[in-house]
This record gives sequence, structure tokens and C-alpha cells, in this order.
Amino acid sequence: MNDLCASTDTKLFAKLMLSLSAVLSSFDKKLGNSYPQVDENAQDPTYFIAAYLDTKNIEEAFWVYRIIRSLTRYILFVDKLFETGDERYSKVAGQIRESLQNSIHSGDHAQYLVYSIDYILDQFSAFWKFEQVVKQRLVKNNTFSYTEIRHFNLSKSSDASLIYAKVLDAKLPSYNENVGLALHYNQALLDILDDWEDIEDDVSADMPNVFVMAASSNIAYDKIKASGGELVRSVVLDEAALSRAPICRLINELDLSSKSISLPNAFAFTRTLSECYSNTLRRELSCI
Repeated sequence: MNDLCASTDTKLFAKLMLSLSAVLSSFDKKLGNSYPQVDENAQDPTYFIAAYLDTKNIEEAFWVYRIIRSLTRYILFVDKLFETGDERYSKVAGQIRESLQNSIHSGDHAQYLVYSIDYILDQFSAFWKFEQVVKQRLVKNNTFSYTEIRHFNLSKSSDASLIYAKVLDAKLPSYNENVGLALHYNQALLDILDDWEDIEDDVSADMPNVFVMAASSNIAYDKIKASGGELVRSVVLDEAALSRAPICRLINELDLSSKSISLPNAFAFTRTLSECYSNTLRRELSCI
């Protein structure tokens, strides 16, 4: 944490983040399920860093990390349920939510988090219905404007501002709504990176993906789907070369928005994260 606080180099900061993530995950090796890939996606030290920098208390920071990790796991398992229809994911999600309620009630924190957690989760649940609408439009070979692509990306990443930020609000003295915005924009950048890495899997499962949505302006989705397997990425990216501008524009907008937010000192590191995520995406996409 001392190294992170002192770092002004974005590449070093990213390496230290990965190291911290490994340390934190070592405390949670036994999570009681057989889905390690899902749990790997729930390992984000951002909220631990935010809590520590604001409180200088390791125990407080670890409590925030554990609660938000449980919330993230719940979201990921419900997402898998909507994606696959497999009721096994529903069972695991239910177990996580029950455990989460017990953890929240046992902590020393703002009471509103205790009684509002169900409401907060219900707010985000509307996204899964919206995702199904976008999926139906995709498989029917509809095209998507920049506005639609941006709205989908920001809706998908709204768990950061709707859910996880509220835990910080309950625990951290310097939190304000601008922090929630910064976390939202950074999560949106991460979701673009996830879509970049998951193009083949998303097409196989007919799940919305911003790169596929952008490419659909130049090639019908059923043709993308028919290309199959390893060819999917090359087909999408060949077509996306003609429509790369919307994704690069979105990345630039998110990065600029994140940098322009006035933040308490404890949360200034989120701007460094924004730069890390944006630069990674620009390199991958060859954005100019």
C-alpha cells in the first residue's frame, strides 16, 4: 500500500494492483463453490485501496473488500443465470446473498446499508431485462448507433455506482457522489476490455458485446455467428475496422470524464486507474 500511494507511474501502479489482488485473494481461497473462474473475475482491489487510503485502517479496508467481493460474486452468478438459464447459478447466488446479509448485520457500519441492500440489488436487476432486449435486437440483425452502444456499456457497468459505491458511502468519511461517478466510468472501461477479450464466447452465447454491436453496422449478426469458432474474432475485427471509431470515441469520453471529476484526495488514484485502462484499450484497438 505504501508503494501504491507513492507511485506516479501508471505501469508500475498496474503491477502493484495485480500484486495486491493476489495477496487479498489468498485470504479467500475457500469460497464454497466450484466456479473458480467466476471468483477470479471478482478479485478487484480497487475498493480495498479506496477504503485504506480514506481510513488508514487495514481491518476496515478488508471488511469493505470482503463485502464488495461478495456483492460482485452475487452479480456475476446471477449474470451467468440469465446468460445460460442454468439453475445451479441461481442456487449459488442465493447462498452468497444469505451469507452477505449475515456479514452486513455483523459489521459496525451505517444502518441504511443493512435495510437498503435488497433495494440496491433490485435497482441493478433491471439491467438483465434490458440486456435481454439488446440480445433480441442483436440476433434479429438490428444495427446499433453510438448512443445505443454507449448506453449499453454504461448500463452494464452501473453496478459500480449503484451497488459497490454504496458500501463505501456507508463506511468512508470522505466519500461523495463524485467518487461513485469515477468508479462507474472505470468499470465501464473494464467492461469494454472484458468485451474485447470475450468476443468469441459472447457470440457463441448470443450475448451483447460492444465490438459486435459496432461491427453489426457493416455485417449482419447472423453472418458473424455463421463464421464460427476462431474466425469470429477476425470477422468482427475486420468489420470493426470500419466502425472502430465509436469504441475509441467511447474510451476517450470515459477517460476524459473520469479525469475531469473533482475528487477527495483519498480517491485521486482512480484517475491513475482510468489512465491504465484507457491506455491498455487504445493499444489493443490501435486507437489514434
